Amino acid sequence: IDAKCRYNSILNVLRFWSMKVLSIGYMLAVPCYFHGILGGLGLFLIGHFACGELLATMFIVNHVIEGVSFGKKGESLGLSKDVEFKPTTVSGRTPMEQTRAEAKKAANGGNVKDVPYNDWAAVQCQTSVNWSPGSWFWNHFSGGLSHQIEHHLFPSICHTNYAHIQDVVQKTCEEYGVPYQSEPSLYSAYGKMLSHLKYLGNEKKVA
Repeated sequence: IDAKCRYNSILNVLRFWSMKVLSIGYMLAVPCYFHGILGGLGLFLIGHFACGELLATMFIVNHVIEGVSFGKKGESLGLSKDVEFKPTTVSGRTPMEQTRAEAKKAANGGNVKDVPYNDWAAVQCQTSVNWSPGSWFWNHFSGGLSHQIEHHLFPSICHTNYAHIQDVVQKTCEEYGVPYQSEPSLYSAYGKMLSHLKYLGNEKKVA
């Protein structure tokens, strides 16, 4: 992937560099002007460290946490392309096998279509985790990242809609046996993330 098609236009190139200059101006030059060079640099670094840590926290609890699955690239395993790959947890479990069985049981003998394990939408649900679902406050605070599953499934819609469609997405996943992992709060998700990192750091358990 490259940006040749985008930067073949001189207007796009000018816009790119203009925004760079403008960003450096209001984030670095203006604070240095009002607070001196050391004060301005200090505010710049504090702001970036704080925002960077916040953004990292918003993302890591959605993808590196207990129970989340990870996809596999078939070609890298030397397997044929027609093999259906199952996203699995680090312990080797496939949560979708359990949710499939639960969906069929809930249907009371009804016909529940088996969604492929490697279906694009199903993979988004298996490899992402929500926290504080349905909360408009946390949805706004995180820029929609608290509804990570909806963020992956519908990247082109405004994040303010995630809290309104979350229950529909969850019920649809339950109906078709697709995992929908959701934590009640950021605190809970962060705790499970730390526990998961500890597990990954224990070679004896992972081996």
